[in-house]
Amino acid sequence: MKYETEKDMYPDVCNWLENFLKDRFKNADVDVFELSQKPISRFLRTYEKGTFPGEWVTWNIKVDVVGFVHQPNKQTMMAFVECKNTKLTLAHLSQLLGYSRIALPLYSFLISPVGFSRMLVSLLQEYRRQDVLEYQWESGRLPRKVVVAQWLTFTTNLNRNTMIGGIGI
Repeated sequence: MKYETEKDMYPDVCNWLENFLKDRFKNADVDVFELSQKPISRFLRTYEKGTFPGEWVTWNIKVDVVGFVHQPNKQTMMAFVECKNTKLTLAHLSQLLGYSRIALPLYSFLISPVGFSRMLVSLLQEYRRQDVLEYQWESGRLPRKVVVAQWLTFTTNLNRNTMIGGIGI
């Protein structure tokens, strides 16, 4: 099954992200939305769940799929998935890296069923520049990184053999 457009990926990716988050946060309330056409800040104005940092009103960013993890007495955690129906490039990585630096999601995924461009593979693997995947640094913790992976259309899951930056996922 090949996706005709990037948008065709969204339902499968939403289902995957919901299962991914529910598996990791068993007692949490999880919501997943396709937000490719609506800035997160505009969505949050009408979203009646969760606790977000005050700067959420500035998040004028459009992420394809966004997951929200709600736990009692804790700030809402987010997960981002940026989908591409072409080979992943440095420009795609830069886009998601910028979004992730702004909103600081718990997880951030860049996926494509087509795989990676030669330049992206070269930078991340040949030149070992996985530091460019980092978007949040907390004292005493490993940095949060964008996870770059091929999307498997037949299993509607990440290809773990191609995953870069996904230690512990």
